[in-house]
Amino acid sequence: MSPQQERQRIIDELAAKWFSRLRAGADERERQAWRQWLAEDAAHERAYRAIESLWDDFDLLPRPALAPARRMPHWRGLATAAAVLAAVLLGAMPWGRPLVDPQLSQASAPGEQRELRLADGSRLFLAGDSAVRVDFSGAYREVRLLRGEAYFEVAHDSARPFRVRAGDSRVRVVGTRFDLRLAEDGLQVAVNDGKVALQPRLDQAREQPLVRGDLAQVAADGALRLDRIDPARVADWRDGLLRFRERPLGELVEELSRYRGAPIRLGDPRLAQRRLSGSVRIARLDDFLAALPALADVRVRRQADGSALVLPR
Repeated sequence: MSPQQERQRIIDELAAKWFSRLRAGADERERQAWRQWLAEDAAHERAYRAIESLWDDFDLLPRPALAPARRMPHWRGLATAAAVLAAVLLGAMPWGRPLVDPQLSQASAPGEQRELRLADGSRLFLAGDSAVRVDFSGAYREVRLLRGEAYFEVAHDSARPFRVRAGDSRVRVVGTRFDLRLAEDGLQVAVNDGKVALQPRLDQAREQPLVRGDLAQVAADGALRLDRIDPARVADWRDGLLRFRERPLGELVEELSRYRGAPIRLGDPRLAQRRLSGSVRIARLDDFLAALPALADVRVRRQADGSALVLPR
């Protein structure tokens, strides 16, 4: 089966699952996700309308009384096809499991975390205010981190490598677990298990191998810095905790803003390089803001829109 045929097969299955979910009584959030899925690609809407048309045609078929016959009547053949369709609609995927698509875009809101199950069995976890674009329709399994942070659990497939692009860098893997964080000043890669190859700059072929416990930071100019991290701390945001060591305040408030309904801003750019060490519970960010003046010799001003402004004393 060609990649194009495989993509169409998955789209057809998704269309059937969406049709089943809507007929069963989807809520408004699910309907919004369905409308977004239709709008992402004309092939999505064509497949959905084809399922819809087939179901309507089946409803219009006459149901004659059964009688012995040497060959199956045409209507019964269609009924069998509809039964197969119903099996796809109702039994192919347990309710509530994430839908998968070889090409999709997904994003999380500030303060939200999302889990995506990809078409190859890999799992992707989005931190708050993050976005990805997935494309499994070609020879590679490709993901692009558009903003924020994501943790990957990649299914092994040596014949079809998994690649993630973030900014001007790329990470190539076969099967592993790792975290990527994209910020204004560059990219951070932390490996929980397995092995990845980091290409700091797309215009240069050089790759840096990274293994379990490796932490790599790529600056905006492509400069690479290597460090080590306890693998248990990789993507600890998934457990509701953020740990930081000698972290610049500018980076820290940028990350914390992804988990808060309203952003945290620095009122003086000189504060960005002040370094902090500690930990913070994502569910108690305002407690951290209350303690920040003692930690960094600053003052915090709460704004009417809910945002927080960090100022020098």
